[in-house]
Amino acid sequence: MPNDTDVSECALGRGSRISIATIYSFMCVLGTILNLLVIYLVVTFKKLRTASNAFIVNGCVADLLVCAFWMPHEAVATSTGGILVLGYHAFKEALLFLGITVSLLSHSLIAVNRYVLITKTPAVYQSLYQKRNTEWMIAGSWLIALGSLSPWLASFRYLPERCRDAEDAAAAASFAMGTSVSVLSSRVTAGTLAFSIIGQTVVVVYCYLKIFRRVQISVKRVSILNFQIVNNLPYSFPRKDKRLGFYVLAICFIFLLTTEPMFWVLIAGLFVPVSMILWTSTWILFCTIFVSNPFLYTWKNEEFRKSFRSVMRGDFLRGSTVGVETTTINAISHIFPRQNSRRAFLGEMN
Repeated sequence: MPNDTDVSECALGRGSRISIATIYSFMCVLGTILNLLVIYLVVTFKKLRTASNAFIVNGCVADLLVCAFWMPHEAVATSTGGILVLGYHAFKEALLFLGITVSLLSHSLIAVNRYVLITKTPAVYQSLYQKRNTEWMIAGSWLIALGSLSPWLASFRYLPERCRDAEDAAAAASFAMGTSVSVLSSRVTAGTLAFSIIGQTVVVVYCYLKIFRRVQISVKRVSILNFQIVNNLPYSFPRKDKRLGFYVLAICFIFLLTTEPMFWVLIAGLFVPVSMILWTSTWILFCTIFVSNPFLYTWKNEEFRKSFRSVMRGDFLRGSTVGVETTTINAISHIFPRQNSRRAFLGEMN
């Protein structure tokens, strides 16, 4: 891990620190705006208050811990070399780890939700994603993150003696440069994060590949973009029909691109020192996922786009009280001939 690097790696040039601080500042502003916008739309428009969007909002809240709280502090610390008070620094790093872990878990919750919605019967979906169950799933993601953080909080320590020099200590205060005050300097938390990344990767890839296969073979295509049924009209809309499945593959690709390098660096760091350049570049790439998540999950969703246009027009009329999932389940029920009672599939959601 970075805390095992040589003393010479405790410091970076001023130009490099300013560049990293600029990147953090940009991601902070963009990530905060996008995540807050998604949360605002879901809270404002009743038609967006569904179980599926609840998991997206949960991920946005976790992403805000990284983008809106951790990144500004890190940008300042990186550019100025300032060192925070010990207790506050521990608090900042703890929130960082919580944000990362919950965000990763939210990816899995969203993937499983879409998998059940598209590949299972409406009765199964309604039974699994009742309001109480959804709330427990969200609460569970935070409880798991808190449990994973406990070992680091119990063993938190300050800067090593080898980085006590004024210039080195200033640089060592930054997480991106790898210090022993970083939450990921602990082998336990680093290993936990690596395990979380690979675990969520397995879930996300499995669910979306299953969705992709279902979309390709279904008589009526299920649009995972808008959670709506798209009539199978291959001659009229061949390109649009094919894009439905490839969208989930794009989600998998982006998730793998941003998380897997971090996984391998964390694993390697458990056994050998990792160069500061490799660690910093991998970490910055990993951070982009907290900025892109809200855009990734909503930009093709017609309900979100309509709500956003309403906000831009100054039209703050709230949407209908019926969530989009109820309409979706109504439509999906037509492709399940085994159902015996329409009411069993179309009960009130949440």
